[in-house]
Amino acid sequence: MTEAPEEPQELYRAYQERAKKRFGQHFLVDPGILEEIVGLADLRLNDPVLEIGPGCGTLSLVLLQQGARLVAVEKDRDAAHFLRSALVPYFPMELHEGDALDVSLDELLEGAPRWKVVANLPYNVGTEILFRLLESSAKIDTMVLMFQREVAKRIVADVGDDGYGVLSLMVRLFADGYLALTLKPGAFVPPPKVHSSVVVLKPLEGSRIKDEALREAFRRVVRAGFQARRKTLANGLKALGCEKALVEELLEELGLGKKVRPERVSFGEFRELTRGLLERGEL
Repeated sequence: MTEAPEEPQELYRAYQERAKKRFGQHFLVDPGILEEIVGLADLRLNDPVLEIGPGCGTLSLVLLQQGARLVAVEKDRDAAHFLRSALVPYFPMELHEGDALDVSLDELLEGAPRWKVVANLPYNVGTEILFRLLESSAKIDTMVLMFQREVAKRIVADVGDDGYGVLSLMVRLFADGYLALTLKPGAFVPPPKVHSSVVVLKPLEGSRIKDEALREAFRRVVRAGFQARRKTLANGLKALGCEKALVEELLEELGLGKKVRPERVSFGEFRELTRGLLERGEL
């Protein structure tokens, strides 16, 4: 492009013939929706923002227009080439070509003490990227991330909700979050086959479980429990070598009943169950 774009539609029109199905590229072009997403990040002038998978740059443009100092990671070589001519010469944007699952997030985040992350994540690797971000969450203030709607619901689900499970509990280890916005397929060009939702996550300082040994044991207990979702939790934990009678005793001490299933056990109850199993040498 020979001059700075002013509207997201300009970028899409210039790029649309290069869109690739294998990268799952579906672009938001409506300025109102894009501004609503960016508004969830509560940007201030010159806030450092990381965007993963900018594609043709429609979200990037609105972030930059709102005053962000943007660092973006793009896997698609053609998209990266397009962004280098369409946005990089005109705005404070640093572009890295590569796979977000391979690049060092710690190195990308070296340039500022606290970051915001705003991204329409590739749906096929969205949760993998999320966990990489959570590993670096000490430097992240806010994450505004788009996922397939069903995945988003699982991320923020609480005990008893549909979708509550391993993903919900692993995210809750490191962050608080809520589902902020749901978009129909028609909001994208081309439209995907699924609805999409935006999740806002606020990383904690560290983790809800500070002790590393307890935290790792908690992960094992949660995963084992939900691998046998149709079984009682006491039966599921036999896969870890835990004595069923002891698990049932601990569950009753927590007021849960010995036949409780994992989807009825809260984060805090899983933590205390894990602590009891560790203290008794079961893990």
